[in-house]
Amino acid sequence: MYMGRTLDELTGVPVSEWEMEELSYHHFAMSQLSPLMNAQGISLHHQVIKEIERRGGLHDSKDENHPGTDRESYNEHRFTF
Repeated sequence: MYMGRTLDELTGVPVSEWEMEELSYHHFAMSQLSPLMNAQGISLHHQVIKEIERRGGLHDSKDENHPGTDRESYNEHRFTF
């Protein structure tokens, strides 16, 4: 489960200063919400993607604490209707 800084806490912090775990988590979250984001959100997501690419991209790892690989955490935060 992700325990890093929220987007509110990261406001004003340059994306280049975010930890890789923060970039990975918020990229995943923004990818899921992209159809609902406004221009500012889309712009931030593009900055996150560029920073991830600048650092060499995301690497698949079974040990990575990421919502896409951590099914318990992912299911814990799913909305059910």
